Amino acid sequence: MPINYGNQAKDTALLKQPLKIIVYINRDGCEACKLQALVPVYIFTLQNKNLYKLGVIIILNTPDIVATETTLKQIRFRQTIFYDLDGSFERSNPNLPKDERFHTFLLDKNNKVILVGNPSLNIRLKKLYIRTFNKLNK
Repeated sequence: MPINYGNQAKDTALLKQPLKIIVYINRDGCEACKLQALVPVYIFTLQNKNLYKLGVIIILNTPDIVATETTLKQIRFRQTIFYDLDGSFERSNPNLPKDERFHTFLLDKNNKVILVGNPSLNIRLKKLYIRTFNKLNK
C-alpha cells in the first residue's frame, strides 16, 4: 500500500526504473530512529536522481501506522513509502540479513541485487554506488 505526504502524488512509476534502491525497515527497535535515518538516504537519491534512472523504494513493516504517519509528517518526509503490514517482504526474502545495515540494496533492471548497504552511511560505498550507476547507465 503506497502512501505519500505533502502535495506530491504517489510515485509508483519508480517501481519500473532500471535501477532501484530498496530500503527495508522492519518493525524491530526504535521506529522513529529508523525513520529519521531515512533522511540521508533520501538526500543521496535526490542528489543522483536527475543523473540516473533511479527509483527509491522504501518498504516499511510497522506495528503502528498512526505513529509512523505522525513521525513522517514531523520530519516532512516526502518520499513514497510502501507499507508491508503482513511481513511479506521478509517471507519473500528468507536470506535477508538480520543486521539492518544490510537492508539497503541496489537492484539492476532485472531486479537482481548488485550492491548491499546504505550509501549515505559510508563514503566508499557511496562512491561504489555512483561508479555502478555510471557503469549501468552507459
